[in-house]
Amino acid sequence: MKPYQIYWLLLLMLCVLSFPCMSSTSENKTILVTYHDRIITRAPIATLAGSYRRSTSYSSSTWSRNIAEQLAEQYQLKILIEWPISELGVQCVVFEIQNNRSIEDVIALIDKNTLVDSVQPMGTFNLHTAETTSVQNDRLHASPYTLNLVDVHRDSTGRGVVIALIDTGVDIEHPDLKGQFEVIDNLVSDTSSEFASDLHGTAVAGIIAARANNIGAVGIAPDVQIVALKACWPLKQGGLKASCNSLSLSMAINRAIILGVDIINLSLSGDGDPLVMRLINVAISQGIVVVAADHGSGQTGVKSFPASMDGVIAARHLQTTVDASRVYSQRSIAVQSTDLLTTLPGGRYDLVSGCSIATAQVSGIVALLLEINPDLTPHQVQTMLETAHQRKNVLGINEIDVHALVSRLRSERTKGS
Repeated sequence: MKPYQIYWLLLLMLCVLSFPCMSSTSENKTILVTYHDRIITRAPIATLAGSYRRSTSYSSSTWSRNIAEQLAEQYQLKILIEWPISELGVQCVVFEIQNNRSIEDVIALIDKNTLVDSVQPMGTFNLHTAETTSVQNDRLHASPYTLNLVDVHRDSTGRGVVIALIDTGVDIEHPDLKGQFEVIDNLVSDTSSEFASDLHGTAVAGIIAARANNIGAVGIAPDVQIVALKACWPLKQGGLKASCNSLSLSMAINRAIILGVDIINLSLSGDGDPLVMRLINVAISQGIVVVAADHGSGQTGVKSFPASMDGVIAARHLQTTVDASRVYSQRSIAVQSTDLLTTLPGGRYDLVSGCSIATAQVSGIVALLLEINPDLTPHQVQTMLETAHQRKNVLGINEIDVHALVSRLRSERTKGS
């Protein structure tokens, strides 16, 4: 076995021990329990004017710790991780079920405890991007896709808008991304310590915010600022496929709300998750636009969550051929997202496709609208996107005419001023 293979094997073993989401066996026996703690404050832990930073270490209050230990003893559980979800005013504890009891039986028992606010299984979320299609340097500008960005950027570039990119890590030193980040934070450093070498987050960031007039890609909203929150980890080194879980996603959404971002980009989907749902509803109630990937429901009929939530803008990968086996939300915003040029770690570029990329495009479009009118509510943004004029793109497929949408909003704001 080669040295680098030994390194990754040891890292994987450490991750399985330190964070339950990496083990399929423990994941099936892992639950999240929340309970209210008045010690948890809602004071900001950072400001958007702050410099790059890593995640803050939290310590539980004595009261919270005692409750966790009491629950562990009463229900024969092992405490794995504790984390305060400040925007809900609760302490979240991840427990592993001991012995062969079913997760359903244990949840039913704990749910009767009056100290407990909520109890649920640990959910898993997947990031949806197809593999890259390599391009040569002389083809860097040869993407078949266009949103007439030259014309669009005369009206808006997303200036003054902050997007929380909840994803894997990002290469913040990429030539087309350098200087685009307000905050970076690795919330899963025990599981995945890498940040700059992660592909998925770097690709999504490029679709949203790659700087214009640079070497390769041009983002939909090149003047936005990004809060890069790593809540997901690559499933293999150098791959685009990645996952996160209920805890890491909740931690990241909670952080985004505290930071007061304008948009949360969730290029991911999974099964319904009560804790994540509560936090997203808090974000929307505070005027944050949440954009999520609508991966479609398959034979089981399970909907893409959180794109299926009311108030969340669902983004769908518009393809030239229709996959009849998948059903999408009628409210999904469909954009063509096949073979789009974007950024990859190490100053590289490639063509990428998929639902994650569609989500990034929609987030970028929302940023263009919010620059022109920062007072738009999530509901107003959704309505504007749903009723936007359609045009045929270069592939002959109808999609949003972003130039017309942005120009109309700019004109309306000018007349109203």
